[in-house]
Amino acid sequence: MRVFPTDMRGLVLLGLLVPLGVSAQDRPVVSKEISVGRAEASLKLEFSDTGGLEIVFDAGEVRIDGTPAGSYEPGDDLDREWRSLLGKAVALDDGPLGALLRDWAPPETLDAESRTLAETLDASLEAALTVEQADPRNASSAVRVESEGALMEVLLGRSQNLVGLAQAISDLSLSDVRLVVDEDFDLEAGETLSGTLIVVEGQVRIAGTLDGDLVVVEGNVDVPEGGHITGDLRLANAHLHTHDGVVDGDIVDALSHDSRGEDDLRDRLRSELRREIMESVNVDRREKRSFFSGIFGGVFRAVGSLVGDVLKLLILAVIGAVALAFAGPNMALVSETARAAPGRAAMVGLAGVVLMGPVWVVGIVALAVSIVGIPVMIAWIPLFPLAALAALIMGYLAVSRNVGEWLADNRFPYTEWIVRANPVYTMAAGLMALSLAWFAIDALYVLGGLGKVFQVLLGIVGVAVTTAATLVGFGAVLLTRGGRQREYYATADFDAGAEWKEVDDEERSDA
Repeated sequence: MRVFPTDMRGLVLLGLLVPLGVSAQDRPVVSKEISVGRAEASLKLEFSDTGGLEIVFDAGEVRIDGTPAGSYEPGDDLDREWRSLLGKAVALDDGPLGALLRDWAPPETLDAESRTLAETLDASLEAALTVEQADPRNASSAVRVESEGALMEVLLGRSQNLVGLAQAISDLSLSDVRLVVDEDFDLEAGETLSGTLIVVEGQVRIAGTLDGDLVVVEGNVDVPEGGHITGDLRLANAHLHTHDGVVDGDIVDALSHDSRGEDDLRDRLRSELRREIMESVNVDRREKRSFFSGIFGGVFRAVGSLVGDVLKLLILAVIGAVALAFAGPNMALVSETARAAPGRAAMVGLAGVVLMGPVWVVGIVALAVSIVGIPVMIAWIPLFPLAALAALIMGYLAVSRNVGEWLADNRFPYTEWIVRANPVYTMAAGLMALSLAWFAIDALYVLGGLGKVFQVLLGIVGVAVTTAATLVGFGAVLLTRGGRQREYYATADFDAGAEWKEVDDEERSDA
């Protein structure tokens, strides 16, 4: 039997039950070795006089100090009684251990052959433990297990036990637990045990006082007169034979599951184990990263975000420069219209954004109803969204040019480099001005959590500014049909605008 340490988080919460009221021994035990497995249950004692005693139950044969003493049937009453004795002896040393072994007596339920062998064992223990020997103050003890997974094999090898145990202890306090597996347990009258007792595949008799809860999985329970359980009695595929004693809590049959419950429990156990293993593997890595992340994480994020925004700005500036080179008069007319009537342009731009989707869909439907329109529809599907995107960018660049000219006219600090007569300079300056809120958000990443509130406020400002500039510019593009038709007379001293105004006046006088 494998004994694991108590774990508040887990299901396997072990410790072996120890009896109360032991007496002194005559022969000091300086070490013990107990092995309990499926096929073997052995006890080896060493005394201060270098003498010793070894009793081995192994695959139906009993050996005392290497000499065969008799035979037994694995799992019979003698085998179970011997395993129960070893279970109690695990937690004891020296005097209490000797008293337990010396006071052991064969149970009355054994048959004649088993009883003869049990009396031989009892006599061997009595003879080995009643000789006076040296001072036992340096006594030591060790517990050996048959294999790494001995106890887990008992539990996991019987899935109904595991599921029943999980359901039975689901809401119990697990701060003080004793677990007995594949053994009987007997709490004698007058004895008291505190804490939760869990017995898996064993016969349980509570004639004394159990100050806590009792959970029995695959076993039988007797609470005779005088027995007292202060907590609950949980039964999982177990039977309550007698109940003449007192159970203060509830008596509950906790086993309620189907075949899927076993699979679900195994999956949860695997997931929990995998999670804990991954956390233990990565804990050092997280600790190493935490120092650098705390100091430099904000700086790295700020630099990365700033680089991204600068690249976007450069792309827009390049597009603007190309547009000025190949469609300078159109851009000038859109800028003039956006400056002369920003309110009207914004309303038209908002309407255009709202109707953009429906117009695209209506165009597809209208072209699809005619055979002639199908080739045009094939071009309409990708080209209309691209044209709408180009109009949005063109309008935004036109408004950026107006902002840059406004900065040049007002001569703000650090704007001396803006040449008003050069539309490339004014457009670039306007793009930077419209992006100031986003640049400030990037810089605040250095402060980490301290800058989050200001980042939210600046984000609202940035969205509002970008949306307003886009709607005004898009409306101006729609009003001027992409800068090809004049809607308003220029109010600024544009060279190109003045030239167009003279042309319009001449056309009006001719008309």
